[in-house]
Amino acid sequence: MLVREATFVSVDVETTGLDVRRDEIIAVALVPIQAMKIRVRDAYYSMVKPQKYRVETMKYHGIGMDVLRQAPTFQDIAQELLRRCNGILVGHCVSLDYQFLRRHFKNAGVSFQRDVVDIAEVEKWIGQKTSHRPTCDELSLDALITRYGLKEHYRHHALADAFFAAQIFQIQMTKHGVPSVEQLLELLKNQKLCDASFLF
Repeated sequence: MLVREATFVSVDVETTGLDVRRDEIIAVALVPIQAMKIRVRDAYYSMVKPQKYRVETMKYHGIGMDVLRQAPTFQDIAQELLRRCNGILVGHCVSLDYQFLRRHFKNAGVSFQRDVVDIAEVEKWIGQKTSHRPTCDELSLDALITRYGLKEHYRHHALADAFFAAQIFQIQMTKHGVPSVEQLLELLKNQKLCDASFLF
């Protein structure tokens, strides 16, 4: 399938920590990209009520338990999320988001498998083409936002970060992309990211 004809979904989740086995999703955002056009009006965002909450993670996402008490559980929104995740998932360090989603879907009794495209891995591949090997710091979302001339606002809000990732991916594919989805996924197999410490 041609990249310009494919459906992608930029995804970002906020969690109570980085341990996929122990921590929980507390917010999820999806921004669809169809034919390389960002469908802003079809974006989706929801907070998610966790079973347990770690107050120390509030310094990253700013989401307190007081607002989460009234939020739906993941099981409440699982079918809506499944319907909206109808393409290749795109994001920054998206494999972590994907692992969290897979575990939460599994706990809700739903099988969930998607291809994923990481904009940081795409940037590493672009660097190889242009003889610039980006450092871990240069692959952070903040660095990519700056490099691609986007105005930073509301960082660590799931919807804002999903929208940033969608814009960066759109520019990457417009300037440096490959014709087919299959080529893109194959190229990214050899792009290994640094550890998760540069997520924040």
